[in-house]
Amino acid sequence: MKNLVSIIITCYNHEEYIAQCLESVFSQTYNNIELLIINDGSTDKSGQIITELLPSSPYKKTELISQDNEGICVVRNKGLDWAKGEFLLFVDSDNYLDENYIEELVQTAQTNKSDIIYTNLFDVDKNEVFVEAKEFELETYLTSNYIDNCSLIRVSKIKNSKYDLELNRKKLVDYDFFMNLILRNDAIPQECHNTKLNYRILNDSISRKGDHLSEKFYFEVYLYILSKYIQEFPVEIIEAVKNNIFILSDRLTDLINHLDGVTKHVHNQEHDLDDLSDTVEALKREIIERLNVEKEIASENESLITTNTELLNDKQHLSNVISLLEVEKNQILNSRSYRVGNLIIKPISLSLRVLKNPKLIGKNIQKIKRVLIRKIKQFPNVKTIYLKGVRARQRKKNNYDNPSRVLVFVIYEDQEKLQQYKLVFLKALAEMVDDILIVVNGTLPDEDILELSEIGQVELRSNKGYDTAAFRYGINYFGKEQLSKYDQLLLVNDTNVGPIGDISVAFSKMAERRLDFWGISYGEEQNDITQYNKYGFIPIHLQSYFLIIEKSLLDYDGFYEYWKELGDTDSRDKAIGKHETVFTKHFEDLGFKHGALNENNVDSPMYIHPLRMVKEGVPVVKYTAFSNYNNDKFAWQGLIRETEIPSLIEYIRTETEYPIEIIEKIMDDVKNKKVKEHILIIDGVENAIPQLTKYRVQNKTEQLESLGYNVQSVNLSSFQMRYAEHASHIIIYRAPLDNKLIELIHLAQKHDKPVLYDIDDLVIDTKYTDQLTYVKELSVSEKQNYDGSVVSYGEMLGLCDGVITSTKKMKSELFNYKDLVLLNRNLANMELVQLSQETTKDYNKSNGVIKIGYFSGSITHNENFELIKEAIIKLLKKYNNLELHLVGHLDLPTDLKPYHDRIKLHPFVSWQKLPKLISEVDINLAPLVNSIFNEAKSEIKWIEASLVKVPTVASNIGAFKEMIVDNETGILVEDDEWYSKLEKMIQSMELRRTIAENAHDYVLEHCTTNHKIDELVGYINENNGPKN
Repeated sequence: MKNLVSIIITCYNHEEYIAQCLESVFSQTYNNIELLIINDGSTDKSGQIITELLPSSPYKKTELISQDNEGICVVRNKGLDWAKGEFLLFVDSDNYLDENYIEELVQTAQTNKSDIIYTNLFDVDKNEVFVEAKEFELETYLTSNYIDNCSLIRVSKIKNSKYDLELNRKKLVDYDFFMNLILRNDAIPQECHNTKLNYRILNDSISRKGDHLSEKFYFEVYLYILSKYIQEFPVEIIEAVKNNIFILSDRLTDLINHLDGVTKHVHNQEHDLDDLSDTVEALKREIIERLNVEKEIASENESLITTNTELLNDKQHLSNVISLLEVEKNQILNSRSYRVGNLIIKPISLSLRVLKNPKLIGKNIQKIKRVLIRKIKQFPNVKTIYLKGVRARQRKKNNYDNPSRVLVFVIYEDQEKLQQYKLVFLKALAEMVDDILIVVNGTLPDEDILELSEIGQVELRSNKGYDTAAFRYGINYFGKEQLSKYDQLLLVNDTNVGPIGDISVAFSKMAERRLDFWGISYGEEQNDITQYNKYGFIPIHLQSYFLIIEKSLLDYDGFYEYWKELGDTDSRDKAIGKHETVFTKHFEDLGFKHGALNENNVDSPMYIHPLRMVKEGVPVVKYTAFSNYNNDKFAWQGLIRETEIPSLIEYIRTETEYPIEIIEKIMDDVKNKKVKEHILIIDGVENAIPQLTKYRVQNKTEQLESLGYNVQSVNLSSFQMRYAEHASHIIIYRAPLDNKLIELIHLAQKHDKPVLYDIDDLVIDTKYTDQLTYVKELSVSEKQNYDGSVVSYGEMLGLCDGVITSTKKMKSELFNYKDLVLLNRNLANMELVQLSQETTKDYNKSNGVIKIGYFSGSITHNENFELIKEAIIKLLKKYNNLELHLVGHLDLPTDLKPYHDRIKLHPFVSWQKLPKLISEVDINLAPLVNSIFNEAKSEIKWIEASLVKVPTVASNIGAFKEMIVDNETGILVEDDEWYSKLEKMIQSMELRRTIAENAHDYVLEHCTTNHKIDELVGYINENNGPKN
């Protein structure tokens, strides 16, 4: 009689293939078969198709199990328990069998007395062999897998073996199972070439998709499997691992070399592009010459340009409106479905961008290399693999069933009295442990210390080093000799609220996993934001608020060496970077096995999804999670999330026995926590033009701080939403329209936080900037870009509640855009005052040379110099002892070149060096062409010169007219008076000295940041500004 063969078909969402699979099994030439079909929670029509075809089965014993999705390892183990035949065959529902498949495999098993019969895998889509069934050799099998799960197995060789649930929903589950049969149960594998398995390679198959040598988790699972057998086969295992790692290393090296080659190719392309660019420029010049000849076309073209500019402004306006809609789009971008889809779309998008712009490759070479190096670092080395076997043997001595426990519980209290939730959690842990040390960072009231003393030994230490240092203190307090008497060490801090339910269930669950250390949750892998992590990145790590150390690690000398060599953790970054994100990998690399009660670490679930975590069996809620009690609390973190806190509180109230009054007290504390408010200044210039950032951000900060306000400033590119949550007032300086700022303004207005836009010239509307000679000389494309920026500034201003500005003329113009306009003049900071005092002009020293200085600061000031050029030329011609000093961005006019020996050019200097440079001239020139744009400019030039006792001759417009008293603190000049008034100053040193000293005294009293009260300060006072 033929041997009975038990076939188990496993199915999950294969509606396209299950019928073909079933029909191939029904059509076998071998007929002594029992058949089990397991539908593992399919959500498509697979179940319906199976039910319809089941009556067609030719086999007497044909059964169907339909269940919720439990994963392949659980399903395979159910099949093992069900099977009654002499042979067993697992079939995946996306594959199908040749008619003689089972007959040929059984024949091979009987003829060769073999136990695992495998065959070729035939790719039905490409019509070719995908994996060849080569002759079995242990050495090659340890290196690569060529035995598929659809191989015939002699049941007597299975014995008590099961699929490893640690690998459920991971790769290589069948490789692990067959490896166990071969190495532990002495099963003999045998290839069969008389038939084949018709095999499909699907993108959604967990075991088949991708290239295993580049998959993130393939080697992790592979090494985990081999580590089980390293004690019995150490030489073979180590050699196999070495071969695989060498293969991967060679591939990565080839990739890096290839990328380097691409870089050279890109550089060659860039050279070619430069040549092409020169050709294009030549063609452009030829086109321009032709356009100049064709006057009618040029005239028509000018008209088109004007129309185009108007359309551009309309387009810019529409673009800004679209930017407003970006806020809503972010809700989609942060959704789970988008993030999953993006994993597919992003690589395709990047490929298209590279095709269009090969330079992107060159720019990302180093980034790719860093990523590859990080991946290599994550592969376990041979020593780690060996040590895993050693630790596995040591774990057998651990007492997981009835362990003795010692607890180090760390408390830091920032309230007047110890919070009740901490006592509740500590008392719950106390019932499970044999000894307790309570380490208090800082101080507590005597009555709290007394109450804690009834629970365990209390040790007070200075609040230094965070809980990391406190844990180290506790470990040193006991010492290895004392700790080795226990089976478990609990390292727990007071940020846990709970237990929500029975915490012993969590301990029992983790005991079944037989680990060396474990925790509640993992933190995600990411870049090293702390700059202290020894691995150069933050690996996946157990979060340190709740760690359990089992005896196998507790008895290890290296555990105590780790704490001894840790160093100081006196900052949050050090505590995280040197300990919390290092501990797990450090001991994992030494072969120790770890795990988490809940291994879901996506989207910071303990912080963002506390209700989900509680429902999944986590017995604690992090205290900080309660701070996310509404959606706006997430918004202040730059996140779009739905809060779970109201639902969590209701769940605790109705479904648990945890005292709801404690949760209500936590919520009351969280919502009413006193925080130190501040004024936030966001710098849109970001020091690109140092003078702008100095006067409008740094000096404003200094002014407000001198009056007792708490001020924080940040560059726009570094701004994070959380910086503004506790801001009483928000000032945005000269920033273009920005999605993040739009979100900020909407959120701030919702919470009654005034948002003020700071602007110190009229670059908010093209009707002003079009008056500038510099702008008129721009090319069409350059002007389009310039106008786009101007429109963007204006749009940003329009969204804010009010405006801060620097002059009365600016204030007057800005009333056309906003009802609230506050005057906050440019002021000299105290460092500039000090530097100026050290280099004030000494009028007792003179060599007879009169120096007049023009400190331009910007190329837009060339038109202003034109205003005084004729007077300067006449004066240079008349006075041989006259020198002209030009500083900054200025083109030297050709008609000044005859006097080049008396014209001194100086590069633009930093503001710290400016006082000395100004003090070396005798007269400071401040000409301004009479335009509304220039009328709005500030009096900075006059302030800076006055501080070093150098007199200023300035155009009688704008801020100069507002601040200078003519012939007392400066000389005001009409356009036709420059020659006469400059000559008067050149001829009289006494006049220069008198005006300079008057101006110096006035500026020191009225124009510095020290305790300066103005309209901005008044507004902040009226709106309860945040004083220290």
